[in-house]
Amino acid sequence: MTTPFTINHIEIPAPDLAKGIQFYSTLFNWEFEVLSENEYAFFKIGDTGTGGGLDATLQPANEKQGVQFVISVDDIPTKLKKIEESGGAITKEKTEIPGGLGFYACFVDPNGNHVQMHCME
Repeated sequence: MTTPFTINHIEIPAPDLAKGIQFYSTLFNWEFEVLSENEYAFFKIGDTGTGGGLDATLQPANEKQGVQFVISVDDIPTKLKKIEESGGAITKEKTEIPGGLGFYACFVDPNGNHVQMHCME
């Protein structure tokens, strides 16, 4: 049974589905299953039951529009380097969140989605 009121699935716009799969599998080791005649690729994050999909029929929003999501990582500087090597662009370097809430950084994936990462260290 799913816990009520939790997010268990996200859909990421990916007009270039192959680029999206390559980027997220390289960066976060997500495994994909391509469905719907190459218009949708499902992914699951570990054994959490949480996951989502890349949808080739959706268009990305800009950084001031739409829902954005945050991915937990264990090492922001390493991921930032890997993002640039994998075709993404850094929009905000590692930045401390006041109040002891950790750090975050922002990037744009190869399809133009604005994404954030969070780490406690």
